[in-house]
Amino acid sequence: MVLLRGTRRLLKGATALLSDGPSPDVGPLETWYANTVALPYPGRSLVLFTAADTMLSVVAPGRSLRTTLPVFRRRVPLLLLRLGLPGAWIQARADALADVHVARAGAQTTDRRVLGTMLDATYQIRAEAEAAGAFDRLDLDRVEDRLADVPLGAIGYGRPAGAVARMAES
Repeated sequence: MVLLRGTRRLLKGATALLSDGPSPDVGPLETWYANTVALPYPGRSLVLFTAADTMLSVVAPGRSLRTTLPVFRRRVPLLLLRLGLPGAWIQARADALADVHVARAGAQTTDRRVLGTMLDATYQIRAEAEAAGAFDRLDLDRVEDRLADVPLGAIGYGRPAGAVARMAES
């Protein structure tokens, strides 16, 4: 099971997806935060998903959880595969993504460490989008790979890719 916390802006339109009950206990790479990123193209946005424990980020085109959650479920294992992680470990993460618990309002993104990292990632995503010149030329794999390779203070100036690799080894 994966716990997903969203910013108020993102959760506002996701009432049908919100889960009842208390937040579940989850394992490694199973708590994610999400927010919308407006791109420099009229009407185009991405949803940025960031793992709380490693700051690994995944992006999905769209501006609502209803449309981006299925894409998120597909993109996480693909990113882990590109990072060269063991297949069995990737499969366990993919299995966990089958059941996503979206936290109700009142349990939004409150971790300042994650919020700061997501804000920095937003600027990087917008810069990548501007460099691409058009939404159709924006390579989401490249965006994710670059975000995975940025040293972050939130994880001791390590890279998210390295943090995930250490997690997979233990």
